[in-house]
Amino acid sequence: MQKLLSYLKPYRGKVVLATVLMAISAVCSLLLPTLMSSVLDEGVAGAADADAFGAILRTAGLMLAVSLVSLASVAGGYWVVYHVISGYTWSLRSALFRKVHTMTLAEVGRIGASNLVTRSTHDVGTLNWLISMLCGNMVIIPLMFLGGVALCMRKDFRLSLIILAAVPFLLAVFLLLSRKIAHLWEVSDEYCDKQNDLVRERLRGVRVIRAFDREAHAHKRVTEATRIMADNIIRANVSMAIIDPLAGFVLNTAALLVVFVGGIRMERGSVLTPGDIFAMIQYIAIILNAIVSVSFSIVLLPHARVAAKRLSQVTESKGVEDDRPAEGLRFSGNIDLENVGFTYPDSPAPALSGIDLHVRAGEWVSVIGGTGSGKTTLAELLLAFRSPTEGKLLFDGRDAAGLSPKDVRENVSCALQKSMLYAGTVAENLRMGKPDAADEEIWDALELAQIADFVREQPAGLDFKLEQGATNVSGGQKQRLAIARALLKEAPIYIFDDSFSALDFITEAKVRRALNERLAGKTRIVITQRVVSAMHSDRIFVLSDGALVGIGTHAQLLETCAIYREIFLSQTGGGSL
Repeated sequence: MQKLLSYLKPYRGKVVLATVLMAISAVCSLLLPTLMSSVLDEGVAGAADADAFGAILRTAGLMLAVSLVSLASVAGGYWVVYHVISGYTWSLRSALFRKVHTMTLAEVGRIGASNLVTRSTHDVGTLNWLISMLCGNMVIIPLMFLGGVALCMRKDFRLSLIILAAVPFLLAVFLLLSRKIAHLWEVSDEYCDKQNDLVRERLRGVRVIRAFDREAHAHKRVTEATRIMADNIIRANVSMAIIDPLAGFVLNTAALLVVFVGGIRMERGSVLTPGDIFAMIQYIAIILNAIVSVSFSIVLLPHARVAAKRLSQVTESKGVEDDRPAEGLRFSGNIDLENVGFTYPDSPAPALSGIDLHVRAGEWVSVIGGTGSGKTTLAELLLAFRSPTEGKLLFDGRDAAGLSPKDVRENVSCALQKSMLYAGTVAENLRMGKPDAADEEIWDALELAQIADFVREQPAGLDFKLEQGATNVSGGQKQRLAIARALLKEAPIYIFDDSFSALDFITEAKVRRALNERLAGKTRIVITQRVVSAMHSDRIFVLSDGALVGIGTHAQLLETCAIYREIFLSQTGGGSL
């Protein structure tokens, strides 16, 4: 919580200003009942006096002036408070956004993409309430409460004891409620995350759900998570709703007792006046407002604590610790893996183990294996998304552990397994590979990726708009656009991670032929499950269960590697390709 509140530091001056303005408003509010009591005692009760009406007018004018000062102070205070809140929200969300972009893949996977969205919206909103309370009520609530109690005692000490007797009872009830509500908010936030996960999963898998006619089942899962979330929110809010009527009942009962006991004392000759009793009733209302505000703070504070805990999991995540400055290195393309192993956190078995793999500059190699063999993990190591848990990964003889990830990625161009395209034009998506690329270069990359004809058919050409997730193009077109983006970037190393899986054999052959011509002399690593994508490589590396089980050409592996031969036979039936 303390670290999250540190984002308020740039706004300390405004917080102090808001506090002063709110304090002025509170003092004005406390003055009004005293002034009103003088109107009753000196103006109404003393109506026979010659100057009674003048006294009423003077006091009323003073009350008007105090009210205007209070209005101006509270308006200015809230104007400053909302500036502080908006600034704090901007600072916190900016920090969260930056942190998310530096988190490791394991940290993102542990928290979840949907949960990160919830935390940067819903939980930040909860902390906004806390900041508004600190800025607006940090001084005004105790000032109103203590001031009201002190002025009540000034009017009559004995009657003020009636009010003070009610306060401990109310605070005890509110503390008990806060303990109950804290758990309810925690569960509701947990299921809010789960609901978002399920909705996101449902939207991404809507085709599969409809294809198997499982809409009712998918809806049931979301409904159940929503029901539990709503149930806990309703129970929490019902518990909170008790506060206002309970406080009102107790303090209005106290006001009734003040009037009753005060009337008896006035009959017995006490110095109490009707104005004093009226002022005390007004102070009871002020104390009531202060207690209700405190009670809401007590009850909602656990919710803010839960939100702060969830946000701290993001802001305090280790992330990619990179204090290594980029050296502007240019690799020749030599890659060496020496006894490399990698194990995912909490995984019972390594994803890769004992990998000895050497790629020469300018060589075209393929990595082939079945699902779960470790191919994509290998690609993530080569792209510095992850670091080996065992062994060494070397680029041109230099250990990647001592290199900046920026240096590694500047020397590697890639088309990843998931052809991620963004909402925007074709040109904007391809220029991610080379921001200053001319239109001619983009068309050249599209030609090589066998997608130029499709783009030319669009009236907008390179300005053809891709929807979010590129849902308005086919899977094969996505892959070819991703390949074109990779080709646009000039790099000594190119990685194609299962980038041809959605292409038919004829289109893939054309793409591979174009790649061989354009990338001659560059290091090319093709990661695939298809023999046809690997068989013409200079060398093929065969992975199985995270281990390297075969190295050689297509013909050599058919003779020496049983797993490669099995893959070949399963895909071709023993025929030639």
